[in-house]
Amino acid sequence: MYLGYQNGKIKFYTEEELDADLYNLDESVETDDEYVLDGDEYVLKDAEWEEKEKARRQAEFEKEFFQTSLGWIRRKVNMADGSTKDFLSDLLPTISMAVQMGTPVNIIAYDEPEFDEDVTDWTPYQHIEVVTAQFIQECFLQLSNDFLPINNEEEE
Repeated sequence: MYLGYQNGKIKFYTEEELDADLYNLDESVETDDEYVLDGDEYVLKDAEWEEKEKARRQAEFEKEFFQTSLGWIRRKVNMADGSTKDFLSDLLPTISMAVQMGTPVNIIAYDEPEFDEDVTDWTPYQHIEVVTAQFIQECFLQLSNDFLPINNEEEE
């Protein structure tokens, strides 16, 4: 990463950008610090940035999954035919009926990642679980919680 001074502003550039002579810099110096692109600006990749990224990844995970006694369940699941279904509203009623009839139902549950880096392959986190009556209750509770009203007004 290179730190450049151009038109009175400090900017960060990669070696490729400098080699391509894309920028007519007044000065440039190489820096050992690691910078990352955050929106439209480069920021120092320090411990504070790492913690913010970890929190962002965890918040994103908790939007896409919900926790149960069997593990974390993906809210939007990909079916074998390529379609996408909502686990709670599309699949849970059928799963519940099968369990009530005594038919074993297997689902894919997930372990929670460390959030140290973005996950692109969820396969290592997957495990197959047999649906239980407790799991069905947890899913219905989650569905109920999803419909709770959000009160953004502050109490005086």
